[in-house]
Amino acid sequence: MGARPIAMGGAFTGLADDANAIFVNPAGIGYVKAEQATISSKMIKGSEYTILGGVEKTDYGTFGIGYISSGFDVGNTITTGASIDAGNQVSKQVNQTVIFSYARQLNDFMVVPDNMGCFSLGTNLKVSTARLTSINGLSVQQGNGFDLDLAALFKANETLSFGLCLQNILGKQNQPALSAGVSGNFFEKRLIWNVADKNAGIEVKMIPEIALRVGRDGDYNTAGAGINLSGVGIDYGYLAKPSPVQYIGIALAIDAPTRLTQASVVAE
Repeated sequence: MGARPIAMGGAFTGLADDANAIFVNPAGIGYVKAEQATISSKMIKGSEYTILGGVEKTDYGTFGIGYISSGFDVGNTITTGASIDAGNQVSKQVNQTVIFSYARQLNDFMVVPDNMGCFSLGTNLKVSTARLTSINGLSVQQGNGFDLDLAALFKANETLSFGLCLQNILGKQNQPALSAGVSGNFFEKRLIWNVADKNAGIEVKMIPEIALRVGRDGDYNTAGAGINLSGVGIDYGYLAKPSPVQYIGIALAIDAPTRLTQASVVAE
């Protein structure tokens, strides 16, 4: 997730209104009105983390693609039979996942009364690779796998929405996990609130160009702010862990409102 959802406590399942929905609730991309892309990265000593995502709306639904890459040093903590035979010590673990997303609003092809709201269904196909590398950069061990997510996002009206996402339903690499969330807004979306599992957050826009955000991510407080001027937005998020994490996001609108590019950088 980027700086905006992090600043709101990571409570994004019931909102999921930008390209970050690929990683949290893919049903949300069904409501995206324009092409979007998101880039996030975290680089600290001994660890790296990168997220890429893009969304394309078509007459046949909304398609998305995401990429997650993470790596961390393991030093001398892992010694495998393969590494002993090769005379190499394992130095790093690298995980990569490619996500293919699809979502569609049922209202696009079904006759639904306006007072019954809008309903979107989404899914992710995730293809993952995990490998151990030696000091000289060669792969020592490697494993591959795939999994599925199923999600839904129901907008009861312009001020209230409900989200549900069942992740890793095949249990191939991670245990299945269910996330549920609700989001609402007041004063023509000048105040947005979100609750998802043990997370909660709010976003307040005193003026359209500036947003203030606070939240609670499990046991940790979060905060942040965003500014948007002439289609260029900058977001900041802070996660108050014992070793605090700071997030910086940059959003660029190209031929607004039909195209949007968003980039996020994470620093710890």
